[in-house]
Amino acid sequence: MASILENLELIQKQIALVSKGRDIQITAVTKHQPVEKVKEAIKAGLTRFAVNYAQQGDELRLAIENDKLEWHFIGHIQSRKVKYFTDYHCVQSIDRLEIAEDLNSRLDKLEKAIYVLAEVNIGRESQKSGIFPEKLPDFLDRLSALPNLKLIGLMAMPPMVHPVEDRRIYFKEMFQLFKKMQPQYHLETLSMGTSDDYLLAIQEGSTMVRLGTCLFGQRSF
Repeated sequence: MASILENLELIQKQIALVSKGRDIQITAVTKHQPVEKVKEAIKAGLTRFAVNYAQQGDELRLAIENDKLEWHFIGHIQSRKVKYFTDYHCVQSIDRLEIAEDLNSRLDKLEKAIYVLAEVNIGRESQKSGIFPEKLPDFLDRLSALPNLKLIGLMAMPPMVHPVEDRRIYFKEMFQLFKKMQPQYHLETLSMGTSDDYLLAIQEGSTMVRLGTCLFGQRSF
């Protein structure tokens, strides 16, 4: 089985072939990964890690204890768990104004700010989180007015259709939305693409990919 370093080197070579010289940020998704694997990823040179669950994220960060890392939250945010997000570098899954306002208020009391991405439901799937594209302008207006949340971009997960090539249309639409919103809100990050479709996402304009399985290897469950 390949090491995380070997996986990372292969991923970086593949990204170089499709990125056309653009800088692509890799975010390592730690979902269901043991601490030892995360530490191995750090040794391989990764510095940006994402978690899907608030309390597990806290436990992992405490176990790692490395203040040079960026921690991102990418999971669904429950109202009662907003208190857990004030110490993250970036929350990528902001999709409700009440969540954003609560987080902004908590950060204000702490006299600090964090980066956020607005999560877009690009496939307009009723069972998924995220803002429908047509509602994004109004949401960004309100989100960008919150001083302790530094809006820097958009995040999306396309419908998990197969073959993977069929996701291209969603990545294209997401990039067009990003470009449309970019000047007004000074957006710089478009987070889209995971282990099975990140090269496709990069071809269509992604600036950040969220990688789990292709980096850490298949999970045992």
